[in-house]
Amino acid sequence: MEIVNGKIKTRGAADCDGSKKPVEESTCFERPCFKWYTTPWSECTKTCGLGVRMRDVKCYQGQDIVRGCDPLVKPVGKQTCDLQPCPTEPPDDSCQDQAGTNCALAIKVNLCSHWYYSKACCRSCRAPHS
Repeated sequence: MEIVNGKIKTRGAADCDGSKKPVEESTCFERPCFKWYTTPWSECTKTCGLGVRMRDVKCYQGQDIVRGCDPLVKPVGKQTCDLQPCPTEPPDDSCQDQAGTNCALAIKVNLCSHWYYSKACCRSCRAPHS
C-alpha cells in the first residue's frame, strides 16, 4: 500500500520488497499456561491392611494458584494403599470377654473387626453368630 495525493492506493506484491514486510501477527500479551502440580504422597494411614494416602493437587498459572486448569486431567489427590496383610493371632481358648464391655451390642453393630472389641470381646466375637 502507499499514499498518493492523500489517498491509500493498493499495489501488487511484485511492487513491494518482501524483506521489509512486517509480521502479520505478533503476541502482545503472553501469560504462563495453566498446569496441575502435586505434592508427594503422604504415608499410608494404616501400617497393615487397607488404608488411604493423600497429596495436595493445585492448579498454577506461573507462580499463582488459580482455578483455570482442566478438571478432566486433574491428578488424583487420594488413593487406597494396601501395604501388607495385618497379622492374625491364633485362637486363644482361654480368652474371656472383659467385664463392663457390652459385647452383645458390639456383635449386633458389627464391631468385632475393630481392634479394641476384637480383644475386649474375644470370646463373643469368636463365637459363630446367626
